[in-house]
Amino acid sequence: MNTDPSWDLVREGVRDFGAQYGIYVGNYLGEENPNGVLRPANTKDGSVRLFGRKEEDVRVTLYRDPAYWCPYCQRITLQLEHKRIPYRMRMINMRCYGPKPEYYLRKVPSGLLPAVELNGKFITESVDIMFLIESSFPEFTPLLPKEGTGLDTPYLVRALMSLERDCFGLWCQWMFRPFGSESNKSAFVRGLDAWSQALEKIDSSGPFLLGAEACLVDLMAIPFFERYTATSVYWKGFRIREEYPAIDRWMAAFEHKIEAFRVTKADFYSTVHDIPPQYGKAFSDEGSEEFRRFVDGLGCSWTLPMSALDDNYPEEDRSAKASELEYRIEAAASVARNAEKIAQFALRGVGKRPRTVTAPLADPDATPGNHQTEVEHALRLIILLLISGNGKLDTSQIEASKRREVATSLAYMRDRIGVPRDMSFGSARQLRAHINRFNEILLGAPA
Repeated sequence: MNTDPSWDLVREGVRDFGAQYGIYVGNYLGEENPNGVLRPANTKDGSVRLFGRKEEDVRVTLYRDPAYWCPYCQRITLQLEHKRIPYRMRMINMRCYGPKPEYYLRKVPSGLLPAVELNGKFITESVDIMFLIESSFPEFTPLLPKEGTGLDTPYLVRALMSLERDCFGLWCQWMFRPFGSESNKSAFVRGLDAWSQALEKIDSSGPFLLGAEACLVDLMAIPFFERYTATSVYWKGFRIREEYPAIDRWMAAFEHKIEAFRVTKADFYSTVHDIPPQYGKAFSDEGSEEFRRFVDGLGCSWTLPMSALDDNYPEEDRSAKASELEYRIEAAASVARNAEKIAQFALRGVGKRPRTVTAPLADPDATPGNHQTEVEHALRLIILLLISGNGKLDTSQIEASKRREVATSLAYMRDRIGVPRDMSFGSARQLRAHINRFNEILLGAPA
């Protein structure tokens, strides 16, 4: 007989536990928050961001991917969030992980993302969108220098945009070509040298390209440097932020000063597994094996007790602000929010998974396996483990004959926790480790 508390009671319990420590968890439990911080990242189609204004003030509709994989979509999200421009979100799959709705293909036959509707105009191409937003909302935190600053703004912006695209092309050449790794690395390093020099020499009064405040080109570039740092460590064993102090300061300034970046930034794991479906196979170099094991949770990175993320580890994240308890509470609330659907999703791990998309971690046409009740029970116990920190769990309600499939389902879910889509990096790391601990208890416990 199933004696588990209802999910509504579990959600209230997580809310009350957070409240004891002054931690509000309503947004993690799925409550609409159109005016606050975009955390967790919003994936609900049709959601609006108002920033204290009224819904009739919304002039912008952004079409973006719900998985938060697309760097071009991230550019537009950063701009809208940083300028606090009211907008509506429509969620459109990338082809590598799911089909696109017909209504979108009628608007954009190519299906490319992002796209924006503004003042009756429908526009694609992220750079064009960013300039249109900038010209349409000049009163919202201008991101281009004003006249009379002593800078040749049009020339400088074009030059920096060209440099940013040069870095992108050289990165692609190094990551995705199976030959000439050393020469391709040297070319990419020259691109990084040029970017680092731009950060140091154009305006040394602050960490950004043009000084103390981020400009439009900073926002264009940061989603890609986020990906360069993760992939260079993972496949090449090359730590950009360690080699380039100016780039490190620039990225750290985004992580600490630009809230919109902090909440849309992925972790290394999510990044390196969403890159190949978009760009093709990446090729690894000798010396990167240890980094790949760490990022993929094959060493001690997804085990309890959690190890500190310091300079000895490849996960170069400077944005962590919360305590371990806050991250555990966020993880618990994020699971409780949609627990029934999460259990169904996890059961794809023991179901039928026809390959209908190119992304290896996506199975949109999967048929879940059985044992919904047992997996939901396991999720309740994982939430208890996250909140209490007590490793003494009673797993006797899960029959011995079903434990292996339950553990397989949970591992399937663990490997598909997406940052920032599902939760923050710190919380994802906690949840992955607690799933592993639960599976150790489940499979090691007496039948």
